[in-house]
Amino acid sequence: MATTQPHPAQPAPSTPPGTALAVQVVAPDGTLWSGDARQVTVPSASGSLGVLPRHEPLAAVLVAGTVRVRPTATEVVEIAITGGFVVVDDDDVTVLVDAVA
Repeated sequence: MATTQPHPAQPAPSTPPGTALAVQVVAPDGTLWSGDARQVTVPSASGSLGVLPRHEPLAAVLVAGTVRVRPTATEVVEIAITGGFVVVDDDDVTVLVDAVA
């Protein structure tokens, strides 16, 4: 009689798909912040822009102001920037900043 081998257990994701953003805030000299977040707010040229999971893809120019990241497990992170741009694709958010203010 043939026996079936159990499938190796797949590690559970830290957060279910569609409930968190994978965020990177990057400056020319390195990564300022990276991790999972519930929300990101950036100072776009057309006003404050909030990004939640499942947001439509976009690219936007950023002006001087504060990037606010609401991580899934810790307190809000605020980073003052001089400008840059943001790219949102699926639940990946990349904030490229010119410099920290």
